[in-house]
Amino acid sequence: MSGLILRELTENDEKSFFSGLNEWEEKDLSWYTFDWRPGMTFPELLARLRNNSSGVDLPAGFVSSSMLYAFVGNEIVGRVHIRHELNDYLRAFGGHYGCAVAPKFRRRGYAAEMFAQSIPIFRRLGILDILITCEDNNEPSWKLTERYEGVLENKLRSPEGKIFRRYWVKLR
Repeated sequence: MSGLILRELTENDEKSFFSGLNEWEEKDLSWYTFDWRPGMTFPELLARLRNNSSGVDLPAGFVSSSMLYAFVGNEIVGRVHIRHELNDYLRAFGGHYGCAVAPKFRRRGYAAEMFAQSIPIFRRLGILDILITCEDNNEPSWKLTERYEGVLENKLRSPEGKIFRRYWVKLR
């Protein structure tokens, strides 16, 4: 997928970020951002993301993590959330990796390219066994994980009653 660049947001990305946010208006915003809230300035968001990556002033239950956005030109097509460590909940239902592609950009290979570009980041973090979880009915996610040689460890029922598949991808 030429042209896709996965990276952290910078001060120059405010217009792109808010334009991308509009792609999720009717959806749960956590598919796009965990940290931005109405009324928050873009510099406040960038500071929060830097703190998350450094493990500083994390909200209760959170672990250090990196939120990366997938750009094609100046347009954000999706995001990747890489957790640098796991707590008990993430070990069961969240994993190290989360990915979302905006609805209008799906079925173009962006999710696969986003995962491929995440691999060097995992290596830099020293994470060579990546836990990836997804809901059992999220066939595109588990098929992509299996394409990257993800091995299904088991399926668990979340406290909310959803069935999650738990895969391990071992980097070579």
